[in-house]
Amino acid sequence: MARARFLLITSPLAAVIVETRLLILNADPVFQDCALSIFDEIDALETRIVRTMSEAVCVLLAENFDGFVVEGEPEIALEQATNARQHFPSLRIICLTPRPRSSEFIETAAQQKIERVVTGRSERLLRRELHGFVHSLESHGSGMHSEGIDPCHSLIGNLNQFSAAEILQMSCLGQRSGRFTFKSGRGNCEIYLHHGNVRHAVFGSLEGESAVAEVFRWRQGRFYFEEGIISQVQTVDRPWAHLLIDNLQKFDETLELSASKLS
Repeated sequence: MARARFLLITSPLAAVIVETRLLILNADPVFQDCALSIFDEIDALETRIVRTMSEAVCVLLAENFDGFVVEGEPEIALEQATNARQHFPSLRIICLTPRPRSSEFIETAAQQKIERVVTGRSERLLRRELHGFVHSLESHGSGMHSEGIDPCHSLIGNLNQFSAAEILQMSCLGQRSGRFTFKSGRGNCEIYLHHGNVRHAVFGSLEGESAVAEVFRWRQGRFYFEEGIISQVQTVDRPWAHLLIDNLQKFDETLELSASKLS
């Protein structure tokens, strides 16, 4: 991912302050973290800490970060980092683990393009590696801005990890605009967002709320999101919150009816 924030000071001595943003996942609420103290000493770096993977995904969907740091034991950290990679294919991700990793860990991380640092070594070496990682984000970010690309906005995932309702809700809360494509054995459904509201949806011959209701029922399949693709057609008029509540109520009623028929 490449997205930095800029503050322009319009004065005779104009300056540009570039701030790099890191999201840090660490499940321990009372941890004494040497890595965090090193990040704190780096100028123009903003850090934010989350405690759960679901919280991390919500934050990454709603905001722009240059890098994602996952701290913890190797197996758990790699699983969380791999999960994030599935949803954010271009995000820079690094695992910080307190002990050396196995060859299997190293191979999987390389395949997923996840960087690795062992925190249990000398503080001098850790400081050098973390400073290097942050500086690489700065150079990577400026290059991507010159091309006008924000690749982290291309999201990919599985519906067995997050439901369509959860994915759409997080994206609407993040005020996103673009096109979701949901794929399953039933076919493909396209849902277009505009500034955090569903503007248009189509699934086969179904359009509007009927198409949204269809994808709400899916429990398997894949999805991806393309930022900035706006539909000129509008088939959904209600705010997202009303649409969500109404469709979830209908889904619950369907489940209750099915259960009563089986009993």
